[in-house]
Amino acid sequence: MVPTEPNAKKRPRASLELEQPDIAAYTDLKLLYDHVSSLTSVVIQLREAVLEHGSAKLKEKVAATCESMPVLAALGLPIPASSIASSEPLLTPTPFTFGLNAKPSYASAVASSLPARSDPVSIAKVAVSMLEKSSRAVIERLPDSKDEHQDQKDLAFCQAIAQGNSLPTPLKVHRHPCNSRYRPLKLQFNNKGERDTFIAGFNRIRRSDTSITAIETSPRIRRDLTLDELKTLRTSRKFVYDENKKAGKTNFIMSDIFYKTNPNPRPFV
Repeated sequence: MVPTEPNAKKRPRASLELEQPDIAAYTDLKLLYDHVSSLTSVVIQLREAVLEHGSAKLKEKVAATCESMPVLAALGLPIPASSIASSEPLLTPTPFTFGLNAKPSYASAVASSLPARSDPVSIAKVAVSMLEKSSRAVIERLPDSKDEHQDQKDLAFCQAIAQGNSLPTPLKVHRHPCNSRYRPLKLQFNNKGERDTFIAGFNRIRRSDTSITAIETSPRIRRDLTLDELKTLRTSRKFVYDENKKAGKTNFIMSDIFYKTNPNPRPFV
């Protein structure tokens, strides 16, 4: 029996896998680059728009905490696969599987979710508006003479309530421009915490503080709302009023812009 020659030793599979470079398809990389580049551009323009249109306090905070971002450098040209030295065939899977059951790569999925056009200035204005609303309260049904001294009278009224009840004092006030008989009064505070404390305090004393109870229109307070939130508020208020009037007692009460069941109903008047 003729002895066979021993097989040549093979390198372990693990060593081959360690030597393989991490390679992605250029088309996939290009999609990811375009996505990141688009986001970078939006962030840059958003920062500039906030610094231009935001309040002084917001501008100062953004300038101090958000450094300007550089624009991404251009993506290099693809390198032919034949120029990549490798002793074994590449095991990188193809990034796309075409057909009815095709499953796109992560980069293509993210890129396809981007809006066709971005408007950073509009986004910035909405962001600034939301930030300002978060520290603003609104008093409704407060008598309104609509003269040039109305803001001064309103500020004095709010300051007196704040000082007399140990509540935060609003920085400024103004009447919302509209055709209502009693234009809503907007109160600007330093932050959301002060705004919330004032609203809670006003609701606590509005039936006991003589400066409020003496007003025949019964002023009420809420946070500043978006248009969609205002629609929800009006719908909730109408439901509460109609249902309580029908039942002759306060079965429902308001909670922010929504309504809830009243655990202790009282006669409806």
